[in-house]
Order: sequence, then C-alpha cells, then structure tokens
Amino acid sequence: MGFDGLFFGRADYEDIQTRNRTKTREMVWKGSANLGEQSWLFTGILPNGYSAPDSFCFDYRCADQPIMDDNHLYDQNVQERVQAFLQAARDEAAGYATNHIIMTFGGDFYYRNANENFKNLDKLIKYVNAQQANGSNINVFYSTPGCYLYALNKADRSWKSKTDDFFP
Repeated sequence: MGFDGLFFGRADYEDIQTRNRTKTREMVWKGSANLGEQSWLFTGILPNGYSAPDSFCFDYRCADQPIMDDNHLYDQNVQERVQAFLQAARDEAAGYATNHIIMTFGGDFYYRNANENFKNLDKLIKYVNAQQANGSNINVFYSTPGCYLYALNKADRSWKSKTDDFFP
C-alpha cells in the first residue's frame, strides 16, 4: 500500500476491550478480499486516543502535576510521579503482545507550550530510566512510529488478522 503501518486512536470500545484482553491491539488488517495481500496493512489501535496516559498531560490546558525535582521544594514529587508512570506503562502493556509498547503524549491542539511539555517529558524519561538500576525493565525514550514498527518487525512474530472495519 506504500507504507508500513497505520496507527489510529478511535475504535469501538467493545473491540478495544476485547483486544486489550487478548493482547491484539496490533494486527494485520486485511482490508479487501478483492485486492488480496496488497491491501494487508499492519495496524495498531493506540491507547488513550493519542493523548498522554492519565495524569501525565503537561500541556497548559491540563491540571496534571508537573515533575517537581528540586529537593528544596516542599512539593518535590519525583518518586510519586515515577511510580505512577511505571504503573501506567504496565497497564498499557497489558494490551500488547510484545515487550514494546507505544505511549503517545499528544492530543488535539496540544503542545502550545512545547517547552513545558518537553521539559517534563525529559525529566520523566530521566527518572524512569534511572529505575533500571533498581531492577526495572522499563526503558523510555522518544521515538517515531517508524522506529516502533522496526522494533516490532525485529520481534519476528506472527500477528492476528482482521478483515472487517473498526466501526460498531
């Protein structure tokens, strides 16, 4: 079809629930019986639409707590936020078949204050990855859909297929 994969954020809630339970958020979508293999496309349903996990929106429109890492502040919250993120990652991973997951941090009209968003994401990445010294197997980094697809391809596994559309 000219590209390697398709990711979208909206599908029927019952389909999403089933796919989470069966670890089939990602599949090969066989879009047309008439076109055969040329219509097959690796497809993934994103968690949370394409918004950030709950409590991790750092946009000016959100009321979620930023990462406060200054030890001189009474509201320093690094450990609390790291633990919440690790739990969010484990929760999202439950719907995926490999040890790679895609966590989106977007949303319609987000990043009007990109500096605040990336400042907090940089801190989150730093402190979450520091937990590897304590045995965490979670590695967080900025990526692209293309890099994510590459990692999934290297996993060298077969994928379930879907032949109908995503509307109820």
